[in-house]
Amino acid sequence: MTREIVIKSFSGIGDLLFMTPSLRVIKETYPDARITVNTNFPRLLKNNPYVSHVGTVDEGLFLGYPDPIHCVAPTKHHIMSDWEIITRHYALETPLPTLRPELYCMNGHRMVTGLGIGVQVEHKGYWFEKKVWPYSEDLVKQIACGSHEIRAIPHFGSMSSLVSFLAGLRLVVCCEGGVQHIAAALGVPTIVIYGGFAKPEWNGYPDHVNIVNEKPCSYCYNPRPCVSSVERECMREITVGKVMKVIREELCELR
Repeated sequence: MTREIVIKSFSGIGDLLFMTPSLRVIKETYPDARITVNTNFPRLLKNNPYVSHVGTVDEGLFLGYPDPIHCVAPTKHHIMSDWEIITRHYALETPLPTLRPELYCMNGHRMVTGLGIGVQVEHKGYWFEKKVWPYSEDLVKQIACGSHEIRAIPHFGSMSSLVSFLAGLRLVVCCEGGVQHIAAALGVPTIVIYGGFAKPEWNGYPDHVNIVNEKPCSYCYNPRPCVSSVERECMREITVGKVMKVIREELCELR
């Protein structure tokens, strides 16, 4: 009997990528399963061997893990929350998923690195910009770190172009979000500026360098305005100089 598994993800890039390790363990455990994913980012599932069909209709199991809207802090990584929701809903027994998202739209091939250090300068202003590092453009003005050019990650009209660009970078510097999760799936070394909104343990990766700055209000993880006497103090205290120091240290590790 074929198991029909239908999941929907119409939020951010990360929300879609968090489920991908679960798709693997489900399909490997139940080879006859037919897995359908409905999403607003279908390109990210291109060539995924564990997905039978990618659609765009608003149908399927919604993966509602703890989120800022409900002011509920996670107790585990979002990947694990997704796995628990799917396996419980469909009465599945599988091995645990790995804590790394998966991408197959590059056909298994990374571009030759050499595009230097990419810095995320465009951000979505969700949660009163509490996830936004305010000095990203100042970091780009540093131009280079040693022999490595520092450049802004441009805006791309297609998801595949963004993935291709990130795949060619030597190092990514970004805030928590979609760029971080794509870089993790590609295996590109990444520095993630977290500040004090969320814990890396909830949505980060152990091989990334995660910069946090705990304050008495950390980790707020809610949609309300910042309560610090200096707005977004946890982010503003992370200076360009500090990030440059972390970049130099990471480049030394990558030699």
